[in-house]
Amino acid sequence: MERREWVGRMAVGNCAGFTATELLVALAVAGVLMSLAVPGFAGLARSAGLSAAANELLAALHMARSAAVLRGLPVAVCLTADNNTCVAVPDSAATGWLVFVPEGSAAATRPAVVGEVLTRFHLPDRLTVSASRPTVTFWPVTRAAATSTFDLCDLAGAGRSIVLSQTGRPRVATEATSCA
Repeated sequence: MERREWVGRMAVGNCAGFTATELLVALAVAGVLMSLAVPGFAGLARSAGLSAAANELLAALHMARSAAVLRGLPVAVCLTADNNTCVAVPDSAATGWLVFVPEGSAAATRPAVVGEVLTRFHLPDRLTVSASRPTVTFWPVTRAAATSTFDLCDLAGAGRSIVLSQTGRPRVATEATSCA
């Protein structure tokens, strides 16, 4: 049996707990470890945002391709800087894209006149998108699309490319994206 001495109302002996010095040392070690981990988390968050935007663009291109076949009408995807009109100049930075059915015979014009908007996407502030052809039109027949390469870039210079083939099949490029 353990022997305890009583001093006033408190027992003196084997007390379980931490001293103030031990707590300060543990907090200092935790602070140093967190300061080392924060840059890694920022890079992870940036990469996740870029991947999410690339997946959204892939989904928009797939949706436009299938909508053209299902509706029997041309469906276009264009880059936009204001969420309402298409960017006319190749390789200019945009903040999102529109998927729409062009008005009347406007499907063959550059830039296409925006008709019924099927979907629109606005990128977060730290991301931009550009393309070798800012408007691509999917025709309601097989193997009918325009080739283009979409480059998604963030402020840190990292990027992803989405390549659209002549058959209308989009894919994420395996080669590095130039976002300089």
